[in-house]
Amino acid sequence: MLDLSNWDESTNMKPAGMPNRAEVVALTAGLRQKLISSEEFADLLAAAADEELTPMQHANLRVAGYAHKNALAIPADLLKESKRVYSDCEVTWQQARPNNDWSSVLPKLEHAIGIAIQISQCLGETFDLDPYDALMNQYEPGIQQASVDGMFADIREFLVNAVPKVEAAQQAPTRMAGIFKADDQLALAEICMQELGFDFGRGRLDQSAHPFSCGNAFDARITTRLSQDDFSESLFAVFHETGHARYTQNQPSEWVLQFAGEPTGMAVHESQSLFMEMQVCRSDAFLEFVYPLVEEHLRPTDDTTGWSLDNFRRAVRFVNRGLIRVYADEMTYPFHILLRYALEKQLCKGELAVKDIPDAWNLHMRDMLGVDTRGNYQDGCMQDIHWFAGLFGYFPCYLLGAIFAAQLQEACIHKIGEQTERIRQGDFSAISTWLAENIHAQGSLMEGEQLIQSVTGSEMSARSYISHLKRRYVDA
Repeated sequence: MLDLSNWDESTNMKPAGMPNRAEVVALTAGLRQKLISSEEFADLLAAAADEELTPMQHANLRVAGYAHKNALAIPADLLKESKRVYSDCEVTWQQARPNNDWSSVLPKLEHAIGIAIQISQCLGETFDLDPYDALMNQYEPGIQQASVDGMFADIREFLVNAVPKVEAAQQAPTRMAGIFKADDQLALAEICMQELGFDFGRGRLDQSAHPFSCGNAFDARITTRLSQDDFSESLFAVFHETGHARYTQNQPSEWVLQFAGEPTGMAVHESQSLFMEMQVCRSDAFLEFVYPLVEEHLRPTDDTTGWSLDNFRRAVRFVNRGLIRVYADEMTYPFHILLRYALEKQLCKGELAVKDIPDAWNLHMRDMLGVDTRGNYQDGCMQDIHWFAGLFGYFPCYLLGAIFAAQLQEACIHKIGEQTERIRQGDFSAISTWLAENIHAQGSLMEGEQLIQSVTGSEMSARSYISHLKRRYVDA
């Protein structure tokens, strides 16, 4: 219910309702924590441990036990305060970002990140983890900096050398002419979602300030944000969120109200969105399939400049060092995550003050992407909702998701064969079935890294991801 409340806040709710909604969310979160941290809940866990259980029941007990320990770790007053503070900060961010108003949101963000750090310390003490590792584990259980840093370093080293080569070899696209109406973009998006297997009988598409996905197997909701100048921004956000929603809709329905019915972690969740957006929807075969649909709904009659399949392909795969993470190309996207990962670790250790985020942000952007963000808070450190909504420690999941997606793509081809021709014809059934059976329907049967290793037969590694980027961009 908290998930759907967030959807309501982001899509329909008027600003005047925010303070009351924050109190409702805080109360609901507090009641849930009280229930899960209770002695009665602990007694039920202990009693269940003595029973003969199926693998899924064992998983349910494992995840419930983790939730119980997590609830005990965070004081009730701190949890309730966090919900109020995050909601307040998010509302301020929504109002301040369009006006490039860093000063008005700064005190709210200082409070929000301060709360997140307090929570990280509580969790770190309880689980005997470094505070930032404890935050990461909130989103992807079992993942720690020690297992991530080496892979991230390998990816950065590869990209530092590869990106300039790709930039030098590529041909710049021509802007596709047109002013793209919201209704036309949404109609195209809904058709594409249906083709990719989204069930509108159990879900919906809306608009929000930041694209996201939420819900459960019976009620999956996604959002996108529209631009009248560049339809690809919204369209590929829809492909991304459809990957999330397919995971949600294919969760084991009989476990939907149980702990084990939840997705195993957000890195795996991101692997499903990035499998769809990057592995499938930026492939030559998919672009050949979708281009006629794009022409049908969006191509203007008076000016057809830039309207060709080759130019469309160049546009969606053009490597360009830009400001915005969600609009970044596949090659430069990791730099945006590495920046945020570095800043989060510094903030958590007390090595960076919140007020100094813009300067630190600019230094990393100039170092990795060669772009300057001084004075541009809207497209700099205020561009993402995550920190303002209390999602501190989430960003590594995006790059881990890309790593997992590449491993899954290799395993999928090995198991069911190359799907290029079927994708070109708009047939995604074999891929959808394979993902549903091997990832989606597993719920939280295993932790994410274990699940990926079980399905792919390989340990977590950046090898498949780097190989994918080389094939698509460097060797093309």
